[in-house]
Amino acid sequence: MRKKDRRAITALLRKFAIREDREELGNNTGPRFKSELINPRKGTPTSYIAKYISKNIDGRGLAGEISKETGKSLRDNAEYVNAWASLHRVQQFRFFGIPGRQAYRELRLLAGQAARQQGDKKAGAPVLDNPRLDAILAAADAGCFATYIMRQGGVLVPRKYHLIRTAYEINEEPTAYGDHGIRIYGIWSPIAEGKICTHAVKWKMVRKAVDVQEAAADQGACAPWTRGNNCPLAENLNQQEKDKSADGDTRTDITRMDDKELHDYLHSMSKKERRELAARLRLVKPKRRKDYKQRITDHQRLQLVYELKSRGFDGSEKEVDLLLRGGSIPSGAGLRIFYRNQRLQEDDKWRNLY
Repeated sequence: MRKKDRRAITALLRKFAIREDREELGNNTGPRFKSELINPRKGTPTSYIAKYISKNIDGRGLAGEISKETGKSLRDNAEYVNAWASLHRVQQFRFFGIPGRQAYRELRLLAGQAARQQGDKKAGAPVLDNPRLDAILAAADAGCFATYIMRQGGVLVPRKYHLIRTAYEINEEPTAYGDHGIRIYGIWSPIAEGKICTHAVKWKMVRKAVDVQEAAADQGACAPWTRGNNCPLAENLNQQEKDKSADGDTRTDITRMDDKELHDYLHSMSKKERRELAARLRLVKPKRRKDYKQRITDHQRLQLVYELKSRGFDGSEKEVDLLLRGGSIPSGAGLRIFYRNQRLQEDDKWRNLY
């Protein structure tokens, strides 16, 4: 920059860099912005930028340099920076002022499609009728991004002046939310009529089709894959008990034994008989416990309904029944009301239970 503009430009850049953390930085703006004059003996402005990018990408050319902050090699620090950026999904560097990269990809795709269609034709034959547009396609096909930029108009040129741009179209089928999004169609140019499609085939994700023969196969009883019985032990014992019951129940009734007889009988059982007994005990359903519910008089019920309505609740039968069964109703601010000892109470100790 010119010497007379140096101070104004530096002040503008400093203001932009520290505007988000201005109160936290105070007078020390070094952590966010630091300006130095370029020393020609150390390098050019391009070398400064290349070193800064290398410190945050791969550490190339920095094996012998040590970081002033960590005391470690700058090449090793680059790995930590990459890990941090990947973890937090931070895009470290982004080029601006260049033609769209999506148009570059579409041109390379179009060049590949044209090469397959031309077949035995001479290599390097023009694909597009307009020579200016075909030169851009040739640069993209050759992989020379610098030539592609210059053919498109150069650096820092507004996109409205680019010769080739990406063409989009609206999806015919709506998404799961009912809106019609856009998809890439191909390329177009303001100096040529029409659009060129590079995505003629439309792909759609569908479920894998079921084999008709497999679906129509008989799913009835068939021979097992293994020679052993894979049924669970309890299920196998239950089936044996059913068979015994059908032939005649010969099991010993332990409910009529006293403590001594039961003790002697259990110790005289074999392992197989103990397993059968354990299986029978598991089949016995425990008695269902009666639901807990507080008993109150009609006068106490009317008083409870009145208190609920005075606190802003409906006082319905559902709310009263919930409180009488030991439940609680949220009353706001993290508090809940419950009914205990014939009166309505409010406490926050129920908060941890919900």
